[in-house]
Amino acid sequence: MTKAPLKVGMVGAGFILKPHALAVSAIEGAVLHAVADASPQRAKDAARQFGFEQALSSVDELAQSECDVVHVLVPPFLHVEIAETLLKSGKSVFLEKPMGLSSAHCRRLGELADANNLRLGVNHNFLFLPGYERLRAAFAQGTLGRIDHLSCTWNFELPQLRAGPFDAWMLGAPANVFFELGPHLAAFILDLLGGFDITAAVASQAMDLPNGQRAYRSWTAVGEKGTASFTASISTNAGQPDRILRVRGSGGSAHLDFGRDIQWEERTQSANPIFDAHHVAASIGRQVHRTSGADRRRRLIAALRKSLGSEPFTESMSRSIERFYARPDLPVDQRQHWSFGAEAMRFCEDVCDRAGVGRPSEGPAAVQLPAASPTSRPRVLVVGGTGFIGRHLVAKLVEQGVGVRVLSRNRSTAAIAFRDMPVEIHQGFHGDPTVAREAAAGIETVYHLAKCEGRRWEDYVRGDIEPTRVLAEAAIAAGVKRFIYTGTIDSYDSASPRQTITSETPVDRRIGLRNLYARSKAACEKVLQELGRDNGLPLVIVRPAIVVGAGANPAHLGIAQFASETEARYWGDGENKLPLVLVDDVADALVKAADAPDVVGKSLLLTSEPMLSAREYVAEVEARAGISIRAESRSPWRFWIADLVKETAKNLVRHPNRRWSTLHDWRCRTHRSAYDNSAARGALGWQPVSDRAELIRRGIHDAVDESIGRTSGPPSEARPGPARRRSSR
Repeated sequence: MTKAPLKVGMVGAGFILKPHALAVSAIEGAVLHAVADASPQRAKDAARQFGFEQALSSVDELAQSECDVVHVLVPPFLHVEIAETLLKSGKSVFLEKPMGLSSAHCRRLGELADANNLRLGVNHNFLFLPGYERLRAAFAQGTLGRIDHLSCTWNFELPQLRAGPFDAWMLGAPANVFFELGPHLAAFILDLLGGFDITAAVASQAMDLPNGQRAYRSWTAVGEKGTASFTASISTNAGQPDRILRVRGSGGSAHLDFGRDIQWEERTQSANPIFDAHHVAASIGRQVHRTSGADRRRRLIAALRKSLGSEPFTESMSRSIERFYARPDLPVDQRQHWSFGAEAMRFCEDVCDRAGVGRPSEGPAAVQLPAASPTSRPRVLVVGGTGFIGRHLVAKLVEQGVGVRVLSRNRSTAAIAFRDMPVEIHQGFHGDPTVAREAAAGIETVYHLAKCEGRRWEDYVRGDIEPTRVLAEAAIAAGVKRFIYTGTIDSYDSASPRQTITSETPVDRRIGLRNLYARSKAACEKVLQELGRDNGLPLVIVRPAIVVGAGANPAHLGIAQFASETEARYWGDGENKLPLVLVDDVADALVKAADAPDVVGKSLLLTSEPMLSAREYVAEVEARAGISIRAESRSPWRFWIADLVKETAKNLVRHPNRRWSTLHDWRCRTHRSAYDNSAARGALGWQPVSDRAELIRRGIHDAVDESIGRTSGPPSEARPGPARRRSSR
């Protein structure tokens, strides 16, 4: 008799759903039966994308479904409650880490599973990396002797501390960050040492977040188990990724870069120190060369096959899920057992207690809406107001006493961004006709600054172009006096040094050969221009140049391709002057565009006078930050060839995100054309910064100071010289 397939459900349709769904899809004898999310639309989208048979809108529906196993992929404060509901309905459960926020609650959950003869597993996915499996086996076999000391380091930027969303659970209390990241370190310590005793812990580098909470960027814990000691450390600051496990044994040591899955061993091979260093270095070199070469081949093949093995994080997750389903008739692997997950939570509790930061919050981050109401009836609607330009625009409008309504998908995000401003917050998506109609009611001026990020053209059609049409039609119905849309200079053909781009210059006539963002912005402009011509939309298009200033990332993509804070590749030779503009000047132009006469139907280029090249920009970042940036020239040809190889492979396997790279698009990134802003200055009475020193101070220095948390002044150390030039190769 054929065995019935195992029906698998998942609750939570966020980003972590994808690797779970793809991993289960590859398991023989398992089918994706149902996905549930509080947002019915997200559940439907996930069901369509990954092939779930059903899309549900609640945990109760999932509990009543025919699922045999359910993956719980929601924020940690919901883990125990949801898992308990599912276990009581007879479902086995696979939880993402952290298992819960209380070791006592986790143990009670495990006892419930055992009492009902159900499987309860917890995903600590780094424990299933191929490199870690080799390290683990070496100590299990005794080839490296007894473990004397273990050190585990997680030095990896946490972007949420810098950019939010600040209403996320992880930022809701000081202990939450450690409960999010700490289980990775706890899992290694528990698996290799079998237990722990925390003797000291400290949380340092405190910062106050926009949501009113305090967060710590650095954590260190020390402890022991039997005859072995351990250290565990976390840094969430920006910098070189460094996620390393080092285990010293009585006969050798093992090292694992678990962020990259690179593993090697060290053994003293000679009593003579003259030769020992050479022998050890040669051995490490051979091991790393051998494993990295095999790893690269394996990951390239996995990428072409669209499998999860293309990068370590998703590969380890896939291997963990595969292990959970390998023998459903047997107890789960010890590394996934609920008792292991509960002990990982006790580790986090002990560290936070020793560090004096309290326990984690057992609910979403509390965010209060602005206490002040608009000083006058909202007559301006800003869509995309929580973005870089949008925040400056809203601040300038409020400063002038204008009543402002902000339309945002996330009310909490908007409340944090404008917590000290008298603005009205309207929650929703501008692509929803009902939301757009309600948001536009009583409005005189609409600012459309929203943008979309996607990997396929369909993403931009669904997330940018069609929503722009919906918003514009709502504005027409509301009788608005101005509809101001922010396009981009990326839609221009800016590759030729022989032409000058002005406000009258149309978008690239070969826009179909450009990147998806440039194409989408141009397509939105076309939709709006048609509505202006046929339906009377009072449209003004502004195209900001490379926008800089406080709040911008100094490693600006408009300047160069930054691999890290200290590695950059210019789009070309980096010598030509770039069209930079201060964000405050852009906000000023947008405000003026609402009342300026004779601008309806026009497109206006917003840029300052060209004053800095990419090389000069990078040199100023170096000097202000006190770092040395290794910057090199790179021909558009080299960018194109590398991209073409990758995209050709994706097209051969018909990857869903496939596209074709064009040399024309890469050439346009150099911005070799000249830019003339005289039409915008004349039409708006606009005076952008024209002083080089002021542009550097407000556009570069302020951005650098904010990014590194400096209040004022350059670093006290001697500054490095200008970025070193390398020739294009």
